[in-house]
Amino acid sequence: MLSHQLLEHILLLCAGIAVILLLGDVVIRNAVALAEHYHLSGSFIGLTVLSVGTSIPELMTHLIASAHILSDPSQMDTLSALVIGSNIGSDIIQQDLLLPVIGLIGTVLVVRAEVHMQIGALMAAALLLWVFALDGQISRAEGALLVIAYFGYLLYLMRENHIIDRVVAQRNNTTGRPILKLVIILICFLIMAIAADRVVAAAVELVAVLPMSASLFGVLVLGVATALPELITALLSMAKGHNSISAGILIGSNVTNPLMGVGLGAVVSEYTVPNVVNVYDLPFKIFTAGLLYVFLLRHEDLNRREAATLILLCLVYLFMRPIWFPGDAVIIG
Repeated sequence: MLSHQLLEHILLLCAGIAVILLLGDVVIRNAVALAEHYHLSGSFIGLTVLSVGTSIPELMTHLIASAHILSDPSQMDTLSALVIGSNIGSDIIQQDLLLPVIGLIGTVLVVRAEVHMQIGALMAAALLLWVFALDGQISRAEGALLVIAYFGYLLYLMRENHIIDRVVAQRNNTTGRPILKLVIILICFLIMAIAADRVVAAAVELVAVLPMSASLFGVLVLGVATALPELITALLSMAKGHNSISAGILIGSNVTNPLMGVGLGAVVSEYTVPNVVNVYDLPFKIFTAGLLYVFLLRHEDLNRREAATLILLCLVYLFMRPIWFPGDAVIIG
């Protein structure tokens, strides 16, 4: 029988995640409307606007957890493991489970000329995070470099897709509606921050009583939950025939999360990094990203065998993690 207090924490966690996901959908729809108002390209919308929008749960969780670390430094290890596990777990599930599932039921299409940029950016983001995390901590300076790298990536996309010229050309046509949509987005962010605070608090309480480490809880519970917006948005895009947007959402989110999510959180509070992240999670993510790169470079989409390979590897990763790494160990060099 679950105790009353444990059940309360579980319900708070589920309710907070549900609020974040629902409001995230509102943010995404309004952000897409703004992007369409300025006539931005479909691939750019998928890689940036939608990938950032669907990464809002991760971003909010990082910021709120970092605020908790500042107020109570004794929770540094637990909260760091929780949010970093959630971030990387969400990315691995998107990259190695959701993207191949999209490939099995539809088409994951990335033009060969864009494979180097899209998958290359995904791999570079994970590699940069790994380099910074190897000493067991991510400093404020390293967090700032992650954020700068993300804005550099955005600037590159804007230049490549000629976005700057399009936005400038459309400014004179701006009406009051884009302002209203922006206000709605900001209000949603405020409410989501409150919900994220409740999620983080409930997660910390559950980690204290459940037989699993903070990073494992982040991977299996928060990671799966925060990957839902990407899955839903990608499926809707695919159903409407926008395969490039569908792939762009999942790929772009895998750039946004490690650079913007971890980067912003580290700028606020710094992080300690569990050893399992350095020796298992990030190496696995980078290895399977390399496989994805090879698969897409060969024929621009995922065939059923390749998709099944990635899904099987992801399931093995999830199954073996609690067996090989039952606890979190932070190694600071």
